[in-house]
Amino acid sequence: MGTSKDNSFPFWVAWISLGLALVLFFANTVPALRERDGLREVDRELADLRHRYEDAIRQRHVGAGHASEYDLQSLLVAIDQLGFTPRELCEAYPPADDEAASSQPR
Repeated sequence: MGTSKDNSFPFWVAWISLGLALVLFFANTVPALRERDGLREVDRELADLRHRYEDAIRQRHVGAGHASEYDLQSLLVAIDQLGFTPRELCEAYPPADDEAASSQPR
């Protein structure tokens, strides 16, 4: 009836199936882990770029940064936030006598 040779067939099929399942698992998992790490790095770079972009926009709006001396728009916005026009601001805060003398042509 049943010999030990007949019982070994399902044993070997189970081991081969397990081996094939492990190969398929690791063949698909390792590249997925590498891709996940790559996506995390890209996400970090994107967050850094977004942070730098928002800082640049914020500096541009307040007139700070490397082009602050050329940013007249932010100066006008600041004057407007005080509730003045440029002319009203100049009338409300006239220059001091020594500043007026140095700004007049000779």
